[in-house]
Amino acid sequence: AMYADKQENLYQPAYKVAVQDTTAAGDTFTGYFMAGLLKDLPKAECIKLAAKAAAIAVTRLGAAPSIPEWAEVERFSAKV
Repeated sequence: AMYADKQENLYQPAYKVAVQDTTAAGDTFTGYFMAGLLKDLPKAECIKLAAKAAAIAVTRLGAAPSIPEWAEVERFSAKV
């Protein structure tokens, strides 16, 4: 994922996970990115958080059931 504004350009590679279903991956990414912004987190942290959430989501089947809880995303660790 890439983010750019007048002050910064960010790049966040995807995390390597065993993909089961990509349904809701983009929605999960967007939702977590926006939630991070609403929590006043730095944009670099928002994009990383969003990538982690999307990585978790694609390891599960379905749409809504695949979206992880915030605490689960914070505990997530995988290689990019």
